[in-house]
Amino acid sequence: MAAEWSVVLLTCQRGGCVSAFQRELEARRLRGGLGPRPPPLLLAVEDPWARLGSGGATLNALLVAAEHLSARAGCTVVSSDVLREARILILHMGRDFSFDDCGRAFTCLPVEEPGAPAEALVCNLDSLLGTMTHRLCVGSPPGVWVCSTDMLLTVPSAPGIDWDGFQGVRVIAVPGSQVYARNHGVYLTDEQGLVCDIIYKGTEAQIQQCAGPDGTVPLVCGVVFFSSDAAEQLLATHVIPPLDACTYMGLDSGAPPIQLSLFFDIVLCMAGGMTEEDFVKGGGDASVRSARSVLWTALHTFPLSMACIPDASYDYMTTSASDHIRSLTLLPGSASHLRFCKTAHSHVDPCLLEDGSSVTNCLLEGAVRLAAGSVIQHCHLQGPLEIGPGCLLSGLTAGSSPALRGCPLRDIVLQGHHVRLHDLPCRVFTLTGRLDDWQSPAEEATYLNAPWAEFFLRTGIREGDLWDAETPRRSRCLLSARLFPVLHACEALGLEDVLWLLAPAAVAGKRLARWRAAWRMSWQELLPCLDKAAELGARRTLFFLQGQRKVRRVLLGRQDSSLLPLTRSAVHEGYHEAVLGTLDEVASTAGDAGIAARALACIADVLGCMARGEGGLRSGPAANREWAVAFGRLESGDITGGVRELAAERQKWMSRPALLLRAARHYEGAEQILIRQAVMSSCQFVTVGQAELPPLGHWVQVACPARLDLSGGWSDTPPITYEHGGAVVDVAVLVDGCRPIGARVRRISEPELRLVSLGGSPRSEAVVELVCRELEHLQDYCQPHAPGALLKAAFICTQVVQLPSQKPLQAQLREGFGGGFEVHTWSKLPHGSGLAGSPSSQWHRRCLAAPALPVLPAGTSSILAGAVMASLYRAAGKAASTESLIHAVLHLEQRLTTGGGWQDQVGGLVPGIKIGRSKAQLPLRVEVEKIPVPSGFTQTLNDHLLLVYTGKTRLARNLLQDVVRNWYARLPSAVQNADALVSNAEECAQALRQGNLPLVGECLDRYWQQKKCMAPGCEPRAVGRMMDVLRPYVYGQCLAGAGGGGFLYVLTKAPRQKEALHQILAKTEGLGNFSIHSIEVDTDGFSVEVVGCDQKDSAHPGEGRAV
Repeated sequence: MAAEWSVVLLTCQRGGCVSAFQRELEARRLRGGLGPRPPPLLLAVEDPWARLGSGGATLNALLVAAEHLSARAGCTVVSSDVLREARILILHMGRDFSFDDCGRAFTCLPVEEPGAPAEALVCNLDSLLGTMTHRLCVGSPPGVWVCSTDMLLTVPSAPGIDWDGFQGVRVIAVPGSQVYARNHGVYLTDEQGLVCDIIYKGTEAQIQQCAGPDGTVPLVCGVVFFSSDAAEQLLATHVIPPLDACTYMGLDSGAPPIQLSLFFDIVLCMAGGMTEEDFVKGGGDASVRSARSVLWTALHTFPLSMACIPDASYDYMTTSASDHIRSLTLLPGSASHLRFCKTAHSHVDPCLLEDGSSVTNCLLEGAVRLAAGSVIQHCHLQGPLEIGPGCLLSGLTAGSSPALRGCPLRDIVLQGHHVRLHDLPCRVFTLTGRLDDWQSPAEEATYLNAPWAEFFLRTGIREGDLWDAETPRRSRCLLSARLFPVLHACEALGLEDVLWLLAPAAVAGKRLARWRAAWRMSWQELLPCLDKAAELGARRTLFFLQGQRKVRRVLLGRQDSSLLPLTRSAVHEGYHEAVLGTLDEVASTAGDAGIAARALACIADVLGCMARGEGGLRSGPAANREWAVAFGRLESGDITGGVRELAAERQKWMSRPALLLRAARHYEGAEQILIRQAVMSSCQFVTVGQAELPPLGHWVQVACPARLDLSGGWSDTPPITYEHGGAVVDVAVLVDGCRPIGARVRRISEPELRLVSLGGSPRSEAVVELVCRELEHLQDYCQPHAPGALLKAAFICTQVVQLPSQKPLQAQLREGFGGGFEVHTWSKLPHGSGLAGSPSSQWHRRCLAAPALPVLPAGTSSILAGAVMASLYRAAGKAASTESLIHAVLHLEQRLTTGGGWQDQVGGLVPGIKIGRSKAQLPLRVEVEKIPVPSGFTQTLNDHLLLVYTGKTRLARNLLQDVVRNWYARLPSAVQNADALVSNAEECAQALRQGNLPLVGECLDRYWQQKKCMAPGCEPRAVGRMMDVLRPYVYGQCLAGAGGGGFLYVLTKAPRQKEALHQILAKTEGLGNFSIHSIEVDTDGFSVEVVGCDQKDSAHPGEGRAV
């Protein structure tokens, strides 16, 4: 569950780059960081005054939210009614932060979220948004949540807040130690959990009074919830002076500024132990006391309750460098939804980083060594560099690296800042010590971890260089010291102009004059000049620069990391051209077809993301002639030239979503060319010998069983099979007592090819006949929808016919074989059945009219291809082993351009029960192991296995496109599922060896879940209903092949249940045209026989037509 916000507001200080923060909010909406239903309103709100306080900022933000909601509701004035059902989240950025120019909210955490839809840096703001949206606020009623962003907050997934009967206002607390509470706020509550007082930096006795039985105290953590009623009352005060001064309306009306605290000026008035007199008198000046009086009248009757969250934690982000480094290098509590890591979104050699260090959003090239207890963020550095312990480096560019070499970096904070002085942008570097305190007087404090007196003695700098003479001694501190060079009249300044402050006296003297000649500023003076928009932009640029390195690293290293989240972010943030350029480079220079194919698939993903959900479906045709030149280069093996032509053509298709999607389809078409070339490496495992040439007119007839895939399917699909490795358990089966797939070939005296499709059996009448007399009649063999494509491809792949060739077809046939060939094919397993896998050509689909069975499941086209090639080899006087046939079919299907894996031909050509395997390597080789089963277990399978025709025809092509797309994107679910498919296949093989029928059933059920994960949508509703009805009667069940329809095979608990299951399904409404068929394991496998020319079933089917 997640909270569904009506409005999310982020308040920022006046002059704090509100437009830059608005952009950041919108970026989070685009990348899905605001929950499953992003709020319709995202608003960055600038405080009307420089020192408004959290209370004033809350009232101003509430007014802005109400105004926008009123406008959306069609109101012409602000109406508090819009708050009744609204769910509003107000996040306060608060004050400036010493260690991040963009404040505590945008302080980056060392976190990667591999499951996020878009890859991005994770800031404290993102952590708090996740905590509030998915944990803390779930189940709360309509109202207004207010949350500070100056702390790291950890909340368990089920915080256990009871909202039944809630009224008024509720503060959220976390348990903390009494020692920690001495510098923070705590709540004092009564037995009913109502707040009596808020104690800030209390005495030991006051803190002890707040302690619970376990000794912990409820810490104020900066989170409060106002019910709709309370929010309405608070909103009503914005028109009452002096509270009107808290809002932008007050600013526009000329009201004098006022500063209010959320907790001590607004929330405290509802505390049960507070009297009006004490509350009002607690205000600092007359205007605050007047404001407190108004707030008391409006709010004090609302009950103020507290929810203290067990196992939650709160870590205020102090100005201590030691605390900040510690918070970024220690793992958060177990309740956190975040997992800190040593390197996050960085290009770095992890071997150079000691444990206890942290690197976020960095590009560290060469030997950059980082000691324990040190943090680097937003840096591009080039080694060799040594970063000692206790350091924080941020915002440094590659140009800073020479100055850092040889510099003793230990216990220092070194930061690069983007500063804008009026309209002049410049870079400024600051250097402080880890142990330094910003505000302690110089007489009592340190600079660079040593007393100021030592610093002055070593460097030659005098107090007068840093502070004006009239500055009081108690005000002379690090915060106000003009240490940091900004501009020089004659020379450009760089990092070395602050690093010299670390140098020994002998070196420091050479730099002192240059330092004194520069215009310098203190940190206090720099703060208002920090260019937050430029800083956020620089971080974004560096993020995508290291992202481009990640693209190269993942693709060239063949890593199973998904680049799709990075792709989405690049498109959202406008960095898609840079990513496309990197992908072009990898594809063209890798020198590896597999790597290039994945790079092209990633380009298709970029183009698909650029369409932003518009323009139509992602899948579609990819044969536009404009892309033919590029495709031709790839087909010829010129990957570099092909990628270059693709990129040039791509530029013409970038103007609108529809064109982008069509371009994406063509990149997937180009990727398929390279996949085919990779798979065709398997042809080296095809060995063809010589055999006796059958007499002219004698038929060579092959009959093949169907196959059932019991587990592991999809792992045999290229490119998964050679990038991940595959394993599939298959069973060769007779359907209703016969081998349903077959082919026969004979030589004929005429020098031509007669291609004949019969009905459902070898005795059926011819349905279609084609005659090929010229080579040009075979040219369309690689177009799956062309008539006779599969059979034409078989002649070419068996090398009975050479194409291309200068020798005419008739001459080839006459010289090689003394005439032509006639081929007949048949199958009782029409397209879409799932019993034989790959989509067949249109030729064979047209040849399957009037089948003996309804649309069956059995890898028909792949098994049919094996039957055709086996009979064709033999009729041509050649001999090929079963292993050779398996690889020959793989080769044929790539030439045919239908793709497909190897499980179908393994299942139909190898007898009995077996497991096929392929390793994660090229050339692709399939190895088959027959699975020995206990005596009698084969008959047990025969008695318990049934086929149920579902009445639904499935189309596997789009399923295949989706699976390959998800694999190339390396979606975590796809990678994990590929692992699970292979391991389940091995478990299934072991269950079969043991003869353990229930365990085989468990593997079947698990396999079906894996198929649905690999190809979502492959279970039609009617099929799901059928499976639900059958579940009590079966050990396991699964749709054959890719799913989506076709045949369901079930492993029944009782033997011989055909009639019983038929009666059960017949009583179930909405199942449509189902039927049940018996199957049995074929332990003999496919048969090859040479029969005479006068067989009754070999009559010439007719004259046919020339192609």
